[in-house]
Amino acid sequence: MHVSRNTELMSAFAIEMKARRNTLGISQEELAHRADVDRTFVARIETAQNQPTLSVLFRLCEGLGIAPETMIEQTRLRLSRSKAGAKRME
Repeated sequence: MHVSRNTELMSAFAIEMKARRNTLGISQEELAHRADVDRTFVARIETAQNQPTLSVLFRLCEGLGIAPETMIEQTRLRLSRSKAGAKRME
């Protein structure tokens, strides 16, 4: 089975997740504890090396105190702004 990787989307999510975590003032380790995942997995998501499954997305959002739909919308907005900025650079 081929896993699709949209690197722009992964990067937008990574930036959004890290920004939210930093706003809360919690470490990757604390978020990992709250979401019941390994700290290295949090680091790999924040550097856009991995993407979470749907169930992990829900746990991460719970750990960040944000609704999954809000996180997805924030990621979508960040991705749109990134693409708009790239178009202006052309």
